[in-house]
Amino acid sequence: MSKKPELGQMMFGNPTGKYGTEEWQDALIDYLLEEIKRVYWNRNQEELDNFDDCKLKGIKIKSYYWGNDKRIAKKPNLKFIGLEQEIYWYKYPGRGQSCSKKLTTKEWIKWFNQALKIIRDNE
Repeated sequence: MSKKPELGQMMFGNPTGKYGTEEWQDALIDYLLEEIKRVYWNRNQEELDNFDDCKLKGIKIKSYYWGNDKRIAKKPNLKFIGLEQEIYWYKYPGRGQSCSKKLTTKEWIKWFNQALKIIRDNE
């Protein structure tokens, strides 16, 4: 893990991905989330208030889970169907963020482009 989780996350947080994310990876993820919100707005003419069920094909996204059901808590906060990388965060995107796979820079860029295609296929 490149970043250490916050104390609260270590003590009380949901499970995380195996690898922390770097700042540039967080920026890629943030851009994807903004694109999800934009496409959601264009389709529904309303803002995506939280990330639960964005109703976009190929995207599974959920807000941070505050409950006690370990099965739900283990699920990633962001996953693109067909892509192996899963993203986790603590309370809100970018905070204590982690991922399921260690990727090279080229693999991150490929993942980002594939994820962007999934989002834009919903337009």
